[in-house]
Amino acid sequence: MDKRKQITEQSHSIPVAGEADVIVVGGGLAGVSAAVSAARNGSKVILLEKSIILGGLATLGHVCIYLPIDDGVGHKVYGGLAEELLHVCIRYGYDNLPACWKQGADCVESPSGRYRTNFNIPAAVCALDELMEQEGVQVIFDTNFCAPIMEGKTCRGVIVENKSGRSAYLAKAFVDASGDLDLMFRAGAPAETQKSIVSHWAHEIDLDTMQKGLETGKAIQALPLRWLGLRPDADNSGAEIPMYYGTTSEGVNGYIRTSRKLALDYLKLHQSPSYAQMTLPLMPQFRMTRRLIGQEQLEVIPDRYVADSIGCMIHSLEVPAEVYEFPYGGLIDKEITNIAAAGRIVSATGRGWEIARFIPACVLTGEAAGLAVSMAAQEQVSLQALSVPALQQVLAGRGVKIHMDETLRKNRRPEPGQKKDPKKTDPNSIVRADSLSYNH
Repeated sequence: MDKRKQITEQSHSIPVAGEADVIVVGGGLAGVSAAVSAARNGSKVILLEKSIILGGLATLGHVCIYLPIDDGVGHKVYGGLAEELLHVCIRYGYDNLPACWKQGADCVESPSGRYRTNFNIPAAVCALDELMEQEGVQVIFDTNFCAPIMEGKTCRGVIVENKSGRSAYLAKAFVDASGDLDLMFRAGAPAETQKSIVSHWAHEIDLDTMQKGLETGKAIQALPLRWLGLRPDADNSGAEIPMYYGTTSEGVNGYIRTSRKLALDYLKLHQSPSYAQMTLPLMPQFRMTRRLIGQEQLEVIPDRYVADSIGCMIHSLEVPAEVYEFPYGGLIDKEITNIAAAGRIVSATGRGWEIARFIPACVLTGEAAGLAVSMAAQEQVSLQALSVPALQQVLAGRGVKIHMDETLRKNRRPEPGQKKDPKKTDPNSIVRADSLSYNH
């Protein structure tokens, strides 16, 4: 882009397309959770989604494994919507949820597997649509967020663009579930950006897995996932595959081209009448792009008590998983009065950012953010002035584990000599990662 060339956009009036109590920008699982949470608190909610499908990375991005919501030794960590949406995603499709967790037990002795499941993407999309309709959330698809409408440090609306042209949506409060902090960053919130490795998941079929599906009578066995690209749990310092920023057009396009080349190179090596790649992700599978530098941030300190915690988080791939309490201040900026963050963009850095981006953690922060902005709008107070104990009380009543109890504090650490190994903790995920090109 030649930054020396500029044009001036002609000034014109923008019609107001809708008004609500709460507007959620982004329809990934964090945004879905935020919208449902606010609606259940009595708010009129509009959700703005740039694609035509809810679910974000979980659906469009083919990250169709709802990662564990237990600590790996039989204790449920995530309740509330983080647990509810797991069951929504498998309501009309296949799953491989262990029988011991099907009834949503709080604690299981000698569990036969993690509280996690693969899910069928079209079935999950339809179930999420149904949930939005049941909760009275107005979803506006195919609509790109452009800019906030600010009065000082308060957001009054958002400017969007879609097939009807450019318009505005007004609200009392907002949730940024964009995945890239687009709303809060453009509203002036401080942020951190980082490059992302290139990798993607896609379904494939071959004669062996088709036969396995026929023998077991389970479609899930016939549709394994293929992981192409780099792994986050490996040293990628010598990798040939470049890394990209997900906050620029150049970075997004570079990521897409590289991801597609990985798929093509794999096809060239494995082309066969008995093999087919069935899907490609319909959005770039960026892991982390830009996150809020908030009023507080997630401290990755096991067993640390956080007075303003809005719920417990874990690294979902580790066994046993340490439990961390996430602070309310990690959802909000120090100054912007009525926008809360949800999903992978919340205030967490380093290992904390990795933990906060997992699906259960995204849904947890979505539920808390949606409820917080709804309560603040109803009480006509800023998010900074909101009563955290009142927020915690409502979340706890919905099944969210605000603080660690004694069962979560015990028996999570490995036996002497045992090491945590994320690559070996989820043998039932049906993801093939044995052909990782360009590792080093």
